Amino acid sequence: MKTSVPAPSEKQIGFVVTYERVAGTLRLASAALSPVVVLLHGFGGHRDELAIKETGPGIFAYTAKRLGELGFSSLRIDFRGVGDSEGRFEQTTYSSQVADCLAAMDFLSTVPTIDPDRIFLLGWSQGGLVSALAAARTNRPAGVALWAAVGEPSVSFPTLVGSDAYMRGLNSSGTTRVEMPWGASIVLGHNFFQEVSKTKPIEEIASYEGPLFIAEGTLDTAIPTGTAAKFAKAHRAHNETWIDEMDHAFNTSQGVGTLDKLIDKTASFFRQVSDKPEMSHPT
Repeated sequence: MKTSVPAPSEKQIGFVVTYERVAGTLRLASAALSPVVVLLHGFGGHRDELAIKETGPGIFAYTAKRLGELGFSSLRIDFRGVGDSEGRFEQTTYSSQVADCLAAMDFLSTVPTIDPDRIFLLGWSQGGLVSALAAARTNRPAGVALWAAVGEPSVSFPTLVGSDAYMRGLNSSGTTRVEMPWGASIVLGHNFFQEVSKTKPIEEIASYEGPLFIAEGTLDTAIPTGTAAKFAKAHRAHNETWIDEMDHAFNTSQGVGTLDKLIDKTASFFRQVSDKPEMSHPT
């Protein structure tokens, strides 16, 4: 189990979802009452995954720091079953991760320096899928950002693990071990495969009435080209799409230039759609 070492301006927090502790890192902006972004990681990852060679911190740790400089607090969590959170990964489902996301929002509503009316979601890859579902099913977030989000899991997941492994999991009543392209061996339960086959984030996003920011990379081989356009077309409220020449990790193997642009675009979008227009860029 990975243990994060928070920066001086960060603190480790935890909250309970169905008797299991969800671990997270809360980074507070300097404002007396700030907006906050919940950062949701991808499949099999954790809140501080993929260290950036140029800077050291993981992608979300770096994102949290930059968001703080732009006036946003943030909370990045480990979904149950990974990182420092309790639970077993084989019990994970999209529904359980949505529950973790909503519990994170509940927790943030109790933090005195957080504006409960300006809680945003930012999901990367499967975290984007979770963000879309949480928003569509509750209409709670003040805004949502989808970074390289999974929009068609019944297409993307079999491609990721192989169609044979996917069908084994779908037809098994027990657990199934799958081998990931990056060398990890992961055990998943039948309910996960069932949700992969039935969940349709692009269709569900039509129920979300809030603003939506969608980012897609032309070099991303994990998410089918055109997914962002499908999310935008299905979403019936205000949305903005940003397409750039980037891979699934936002070109961080080559530095942080693209990631900086993406963070700044996302923060600018959240600022523009905020219910409180008096929020200004910190000087």
